Amino acid sequence: MNKKMIVLLGLTPALLFAIACAGETVVETVEVEKIVVQEKEVVKEVPVEVVVEKEVIKEKIVEVQAEKAPIVAAKEADTSNISIPTSKQSGGVVHFGTKSVGPAPGLNRAQSPEMLMWMSVSELLFRPGAPGSAEAKELVKPWLAKSWEMSDDFMTATVKIQEGVPFHGGNGTLSACDIAWSLNDTNGKTTPTSIHGQAGDFAAFMDEAECTDDSTLVLNFSAVESRWQTMLFNGGGDGFNVFSKKLYDEKGEDWMRDNIVSTGPFSVGKWLVNDRAELNAVKDHWLNPPKIEKLVMVAVPEGSTRKAMMSTGELDIADLDLRDTIPLLKAGFGQSSGQRQSGVTLHLAGNYWEEKHAQTGEVYAHPTMIHDIPWIGNPFKPNDGNNPEGMNDQDQARMVRNAIARSYDRDLLNEVIMGGFGNPYYVNGFFADDPNWDDKYVYEYDPVVAEAMLDKAGYPRGKDGYRFEMPLYGFTTTALFEETADALSGFFEEVGIKTSVVKAAYAIARPSMVGRTNTTPTIQWCRSGLKVPYDWPRMEEETTLTRGGFGCHMENPFVLKTFQFVSEEADPAKRLDANLELLDYMHTEALAPGVVTKKFVQVFNPTYVKDWPQYVAVQAFYTGWELIELK
Repeated sequence: MNKKMIVLLGLTPALLFAIACAGETVVETVEVEKIVVQEKEVVKEVPVEVVVEKEVIKEKIVEVQAEKAPIVAAKEADTSNISIPTSKQSGGVVHFGTKSVGPAPGLNRAQSPEMLMWMSVSELLFRPGAPGSAEAKELVKPWLAKSWEMSDDFMTATVKIQEGVPFHGGNGTLSACDIAWSLNDTNGKTTPTSIHGQAGDFAAFMDEAECTDDSTLVLNFSAVESRWQTMLFNGGGDGFNVFSKKLYDEKGEDWMRDNIVSTGPFSVGKWLVNDRAELNAVKDHWLNPPKIEKLVMVAVPEGSTRKAMMSTGELDIADLDLRDTIPLLKAGFGQSSGQRQSGVTLHLAGNYWEEKHAQTGEVYAHPTMIHDIPWIGNPFKPNDGNNPEGMNDQDQARMVRNAIARSYDRDLLNEVIMGGFGNPYYVNGFFADDPNWDDKYVYEYDPVVAEAMLDKAGYPRGKDGYRFEMPLYGFTTTALFEETADALSGFFEEVGIKTSVVKAAYAIARPSMVGRTNTTPTIQWCRSGLKVPYDWPRMEEETTLTRGGFGCHMENPFVLKTFQFVSEEADPAKRLDANLELLDYMHTEALAPGVVTKKFVQVFNPTYVKDWPQYVAVQAFYTGWELIELK
C-alpha cells in the first residue's frame, strides 16, 4: 500500500472481560443485533395500522403494562447439575446452537446477512491478523485484497484483488467486477431498492464502485470515511457478501435469492430457515481450508434448551444468554471470543433535528413532532405555548430525558440482568472503563431528583399517580433487550411514568427506523454502541447520512458535524477533543442514556473441541470457524 488514508487501525482496548473462577480465567461476552421500532399509537390487544415501506398492513401490537414488582437480587450460578458430556457428533461434524436461523438470500439487495461472512461462507477485502500470530492485533490485513492505495484527496481507493479465487461449486473465478457489483447491489445510493442492513451505511460515504479490469477495483468515496478498512470492508466488521455477477446474469434474481454461492472456507449445503444450516468444508480452499468437515448451525430458540443440549452433547458450541453462559464456564466448558463489546442503550426516539439531508440537501418533514411527546424536543417550533414558564420545548424535553436517565439503577441492573459481569453504561458511544472517561458524566441513580425534574418540566403526578404514558420497546429476538425493557419499566413506574412494554417483531418495527418516524423509546445497540477507541468516528447512524437504510432513532446536527470532522481529521488528539465534546453534548441532552455493557463469548465442549481461536472483531459476533480444531 503506497498511500494511506486516515485509517484507524488501533486495537480496541480492554476488549476481553475476565472472571476468576476456581483458578481459571474466563472470558464472558454475548450476542448483538440491530433493532428497530415503529411510530404508532398503541392500544392494548387492538390491531393498529402500520406503514411498512410502500404498503399498509394490519398487525397486532401487544403492550404489557409494567407491574410494580420489586427487583429480585442476582443469584449465584448453580453448577451442581452440570457435567461436561461426550459429544454426540463424530467424523469432523460440529453442531452450533443459536437462537434462530434466519433468511440468508444470496443477493445483497434482498438483505443477505453479513453473518455469512462471520460464518466463513463469504470473504471481503480485509480482515484482522491471524489469531496467535505476531499480527493478531492488527485490524487490517489483506484478504481478498492483495494491495491498495489511496488518492491524495482520500476520495478514491484502488484495490488489487487476489487472483484465482474460485467461487463455490465450480462457478467460475472471482474478479474485481464481482466485488464492485456486490457492493453496488448493497449500497442504498446505487441500488435504491436495497434493504441490506448496511444499505444506508454505504450510502453515507460511497458512490458507485467500478472495476477497470478483472483484478482492479476502484472505490469512489462521496465523503471521507476513515474506518472503511476496519469496519465496512473487513471480516471483523459488518460489511457485505461477495457474490458472482456472472451467475446473476445467467441465473437471474430469483435464483440468486435462493442460492448462496461465494468464496469462503465453507459452502452452503442446506439453509432451512428456523431449523438449521449445513455448511460443508471447502477442502481445497484457496487460503484457509477448514480443520473440520461440516458445521451445522441449529436453531434452538430457548436459551435454557441450548444450555441443556450443551450438557447432553447434542450441541458442541453455543451462543447462550448470560444466565446460561456463566454456569457452563464455571463448570469447565471452553470458551472462544472475537472480543466484541456493545452497550445496551435506552434510545429516547423521535428527536430528528436535521432539517435536510447532509449530502443531497433534500428538505425533510418531521412527523415525529406533530404531537407533543414529552421526551421529543421540537427545535423548529420551540415556543409551542404549552411549556412551563422560562422553558421552550427543547428545554422541557431535555429535562424529561435527563430525569429518565437518572431514574434507573445501573449497578443493580448489572447485577440482576448481567450477573455482575457487565458494567454500568451511561452515555451511548462512550464506555466508562476507557482512560478518557470522566466520572462527571455518570448519571447517578436518584429517583427523588428525577421526580423533581419531571415536576419542573411540567409533568406532575395526576390523580392516578402517573405523569404521562410512555411505550418501551425491547427487541424481541434478543432476550437481553426484552429483559432490560421489563426491568426499566418498573423503575419508570416508580417515578410516575406509566410504561407499557411493546412486543413487536423486527419486521414490524423496521420501517419506522428506515423512514425516521419512530417515537417509541427503544432498548437496543446500534453501531454507536460498539466499544472502540475514543478518537474513532462514531454515530453516523444518528444522522441523515444513512437515510435510505437503518437509522438509530435520531438525526442530530451536532452529531453530524462531529462525525464529519473526526472522519476527516488526521490528528488523533484533535479527533479525541472533538469526541469528548460530543460526549459532553450527549450527556447534557440525554438523547441516548446507556444501561449496561455486554461482551460476546461462545461456549464449547472441551471433550470434543480442542480449540477455536477467533480473529479480533470490532463488530462481528464471531469469526474464524475454519480454525476450529477437534480432539
